Amino acid sequence: MADGVVDGLSPRIRGAGFGLRRTAAALVCCAAAAGAAITVEHGPPSAVDINLLAANALIMTGTNMYVVDPAWMDMAVHNYIEPTLGGDYTEIPVTTPAQFWPFTGSDDMYFDLSVLGGTEVIGEAITAQHNPAVVFGYSQSAVIATAAKRRLADSAASGADTPEVSFVMLANLNRPNGGLNARFTGAFIEKLGWTFSAAAPTNTSFTTIDVARQYDLFADFPSYPLNIFADANAVVALFYGAHDYSRVSLNPADAAYEPNTVVQQWGDTTYYFIPTEQLPLLRPLRDLGANPLLMDALEPAMRVLVEAGYDRSTPFGEPTQAQLIPRDDFERVREELNAAIEQGRAMWEAANAPVTISDTATPTASEVDSTTLAGSTDSTIRTPVPRARNTATTARVPTSADRVAVPSARKGASGQRIARDDPAVDSTR
Repeated sequence: MADGVVDGLSPRIRGAGFGLRRTAAALVCCAAAAGAAITVEHGPPSAVDINLLAANALIMTGTNMYVVDPAWMDMAVHNYIEPTLGGDYTEIPVTTPAQFWPFTGSDDMYFDLSVLGGTEVIGEAITAQHNPAVVFGYSQSAVIATAAKRRLADSAASGADTPEVSFVMLANLNRPNGGLNARFTGAFIEKLGWTFSAAAPTNTSFTTIDVARQYDLFADFPSYPLNIFADANAVVALFYGAHDYSRVSLNPADAAYEPNTVVQQWGDTTYYFIPTEQLPLLRPLRDLGANPLLMDALEPAMRVLVEAGYDRSTPFGEPTQAQLIPRDDFERVREELNAAIEQGRAMWEAANAPVTISDTATPTASEVDSTTLAGSTDSTIRTPVPRARNTATTARVPTSADRVAVPSARKGASGQRIARDDPAVDSTR
């Protein structure tokens, strides 16, 4: 609302109309106006040492998602809550304003007012619980969950009794190292009513799970925004589903589970980082019909250039604002780039290597058209050699200085994979 008046905290119920691409285009402008942690052992997600039997799962949605439908709640529980916290849950929908003027509507709330309204709603829902509860937030509602956690921490610090509650946050803008809000803490876009709030606290008594997908513009924003390769890649990733968490899972029994997911512990929070197999920056060229072998050969070098925009040596839980000049050793980056170029060249040459048919061999009619070979003395036929796709990402090898604890693995119950478009400011959500 342009006049700053809150006309109630209950959002209008709308159809699922507004899609990811519509809101994403507008949010890219917001990100431009605004301006991953040590790499550890990969492995299956771990269940935090907590026993929440018959707990209630208070489930919220993201921006422009006005209905907490059963499919969304099932996805939240089976893909994220059960695999990380264990236990059984009763799903309880919690409807928040989920608005962001002007992207969700000309009469909607500013971002800050929508978050404030959602914080009041989830606060009341937490207070009403008699059983242990888990708060699930995604994108804007992850910001809401962070605000609720901060309030509970303040109450606990003052000596007040606090409920038994845990948090599971996806695409959190307040993720200490990577979240868009945390990158630009203290900034304020007046025309949008958007305050870039501080990183989520990690020194509380409330168990927290924080999940981010690699290159998600809102949860894995570049550390060095002057790196145009990293910026462009994050923007393109938004249009290729990097902000859609219904397409991935932390449940090892799910086909959408990524076994190379990175896990880190920092204070009260366990961080999960789900890698992206294919570099988003090259996806449009692939879709336009560019030679896939050439794109595969280019990807290693392009990924090095993109990753130069991130500081992957800093833990996910350490608040890290955007910086102008990388702390990285430029010589190391140059060496990695040279190695990646050589890797790409080798891939290209291998893919186009000639296959020689022996002169002494007698091809059958089913193997070679004899009329074609009759007038030619060239016994070499050039054909691409099939090969496995290169899915490796450029990352630093952990050192003894890495401050991290990886929880023990625990396999969660199988969950159904949900495929749905993700409206955004989420695009966000």
